[in-house]
Amino acid sequence: MTQPEFNPTSVIGQHYEKGMLPYGGRVNCKGMITYAVSREQFDDKMRRLGSIE
Repeated sequence: MTQPEFNPTSVIGQHYEKGMLPYGGRVNCKGMITYAVSREQFDDKMRRLGSIE
């Protein structure tokens, strides 16, 4: 069974728990998720970083 695609907007405003941001993001000082990275954003950044080598 495949896992559902990660939807970054579904976790914004929730308290952070381990594993909630698989591709990265930002948490404020109170532990609330304020930004989450989508898989597409993550893949794009990794491609750009790989081209620097």
